[in-house]
Order: sequence, then structure tokens, then C-alpha cells
Amino acid sequence: MQKKLTVLRYFSYGIEILILYILQGTPNLIPEIYGGKPVLLICTALTIAAFEKEVPALFFGLGCGVLCDLAISNTIGYFAVVLTALCYLEAIIFNSVMVKNFLNTMLYAFCSCVLVIGLYFVFFFIFKGYTDIIYYFTNHYISRIIYTFVCVFPIYFLNMFIFTQSKEKE
Repeated sequence: MQKKLTVLRYFSYGIEILILYILQGTPNLIPEIYGGKPVLLICTALTIAAFEKEVPALFFGLGCGVLCDLAISNTIGYFAVVLTALCYLEAIIFNSVMVKNFLNTMLYAFCSCVLVIGLYFVFFFIFKGYTDIIYYFTNHYISRIIYTFVCVFPIYFLNMFIFTQSKEKE
């Protein structure tokens, strides 16, 4: 029974990832706020990693990262590596060091959103030598960081519901 519930939980996460990938990639579905759209798959990967063990967190981070790469930059690399590492690290931290609770998850998610999106800006805009980087960062990337972080809240509660429903019956 426990294996069935685990498979069902992973299947539910997979469906959630696919739905959010489609929502994130559909033009004009999610409104832009101050020039930025949220990266919903970052939210999903981080909230799944908060509840799961290290290996599932690593694979869900990798899957969300690959989909982010395909949706945002059309290359596989940056998001796959960064989200895999962050999700694995989050699972290690929450399973051994920190208490799994809402506040700690939000703190880790905020730091991760700033890190992932901020480093993306550094690697793909500053290092490529674009001009007006301050303008672009303040008008597009700060709003994207905040918008992505705000989207962590409902996704956290959705993943908490999925996780607790499959754990209560064990």
C-alpha cells in the first residue's frame, strides 16, 4: 500500500509540473507585472523538495530545471543544474538540520528565487555584454523574483496537501 501511495504522489507531482509548465508557457495567460512573469517551475521544484527525501527531490529539481531551460532559454543547462543542486540541498537541510515548516520553506524559497533568477541575469546578460543592464534588471528581473516568490505560497499548500494525503494513509 505504501508503494502505491508513493507512486500516486509522484504521479500527482508530475501532473502538477506538466500543468504548470503549460500555464507558464502559454502566452498572455499569466499577466506580467512590471515586465516580469513568474517562473512557476522554480516554485514547484522548491516546494516538492521541502517535503520529499533527497533522491526524489533531486529528480524533481532536475525535471523542473530541464523544463525551465526549454521554456525560457531553449537550451538545457543552467536551470537543470541549479535547480537540481538547490532541491537536493533543500532536502538534505530539511531532513537533517532544519525543521520542516512554512516559515523555513518560505525563507529558503525566497533565497533560492533570488539566487536562481539573479544568477541567470548575471550569466546571460552581464557576461554577454548587454548594455543598460541596470534598467533591464530593475524593470524586469526584480519583479520576476518577487512574482515567483509570491507564487510559492499557493504551490506550497498544494504540495503539502498532496504529501499529507499520501502520508496519512500509510
